[in-house]
Amino acid sequence: MASVLSAFIVVVTLLGVSLAAEEGFTLPPVEYKPITKLAADIPTCRQEDANINECIKQGFQQLTPRLKNGISDLNIPPMDPFLLGKSSYNYNSGVLQGRIAMRNVVVHGLSEGIIDKVDYRLKNNHVRLEMLSHIPQMLAEGAYKADIKLNDMKITPKGTFNITLTNVSMKSRSSGELYERDGHTYLRLAKLEAEPKVGDMRIYANGLVPDPALNDVILDFINQYWRQLYQAMLPETMAIWEPLMLKAGNDFFAALPFDLLVTKD
Repeated sequence: MASVLSAFIVVVTLLGVSLAAEEGFTLPPVEYKPITKLAADIPTCRQEDANINECIKQGFQQLTPRLKNGISDLNIPPMDPFLLGKSSYNYNSGVLQGRIAMRNVVVHGLSEGIIDKVDYRLKNNHVRLEMLSHIPQMLAEGAYKADIKLNDMKITPKGTFNITLTNVSMKSRSSGELYERDGHTYLRLAKLEAEPKVGDMRIYANGLVPDPALNDVILDFINQYWRQLYQAMLPETMAIWEPLMLKAGNDFFAALPFDLLVTKD
């Protein structure tokens, strides 16, 4: 029973790693070179355009498929597949102690995103942007290794995993303030929040327990109750990701003048 419960914990962690990892996890490094001029194929919008929301939506949609190869003119590296590399979880409470490490974690599907709605507002140099989007299917895969002690039983499962997510929708809200620097207007984000929802999820992992048949039983249980596990893990997951994404967003906009993207008449 202890082995089954430990394997259950491992799979729950794999569920979480498709979205986040422990504190101390960092996004892959990106070199943000200062941008002074946009290439002709980068879409822009006019601030006074009565249909600016549609313009921004179409601009995002034009750029999204290009995430596969990256957009060097915007300091955006190739992101599909997105390489998370190594990450890990530590447990040190209750009856469970130990560490679960992931490596070679790769996420596929980001370039297939679809922008559904944009709401952009500017007032007194304060910017607010809300966006609804979805990705038809995503796949996260990688390898894991665990060293766990449950009560007095120690187990060391090791194997590979993959998680398929379908109809992943995202509602994001960001806000910030415009400021002047070197003759251009820049954006400094103060808040970036996201609400992801998953239509369906399918999880596979081997090596949870030595018995392949029991391994399949554990996976069947997890795949039946993944939604409850996902909801339980989501607040902690977003608490880790949102500060990382806010920092990445500010690094991005510190190198790219906002008035090159949304031009003034």
